Amino acid sequence: MKLKLAVIWLWLGCLAVNPVRAAETNAVAGRVGVYDSRVVAYAWFCSDTQQTKLKKEMAAARAAKQSGDEAKLKEYSAALRAKQDQMHREVFSTAPADEALREIRGRIPEFEKTAGVPDLVSKWDELSLNHYKGAEKVDVTDKLVRAFFNPTDKQLKVIEGIKKSDPIPLEKCNDLIREGKI
Repeated sequence: MKLKLAVIWLWLGCLAVNPVRAAETNAVAGRVGVYDSRVVAYAWFCSDTQQTKLKKEMAAARAAKQSGDEAKLKEYSAALRAKQDQMHREVFSTAPADEALREIRGRIPEFEKTAGVPDLVSKWDELSLNHYKGAEKVDVTDKLVRAFFNPTDKQLKVIEGIKKSDPIPLEKCNDLIREGKI
């Protein structure tokens, strides 16, 4: 009997919570900020901060090579290769630009407020976008790019090219990386 009562209370509790959750979901589902994660990853990679880090890592690898420290050279080379592979996944495919977004996480609420959206979602993240079916999609890609740098004309052309191209499916991108084709 106690079990039946507990199940009934649980069921009633679920009924009471679901309308509230549905109302909350509908309230925020009117608009969502979307961005092309490939462009955001490219902007992050081109930023002065990332280029400085990359130059230091490459200099360390060259120094290890010049000193004959094969173990360190192998370690640096593997780390640089892993970073390059990840950048290829992010810029050519649909891998999330998580590292880039972590760098500007403190500014994301500002972007959301300016765009009048409750959330920012990659335009390639179908699972997350399913939570915003029917919502107006507000593109914030260019605003996120400017959080990293002010692109040159040449970089703007690259960005426009990325935007116009279809991403390589992630599995295909991984195959191309393994085959050494990108």
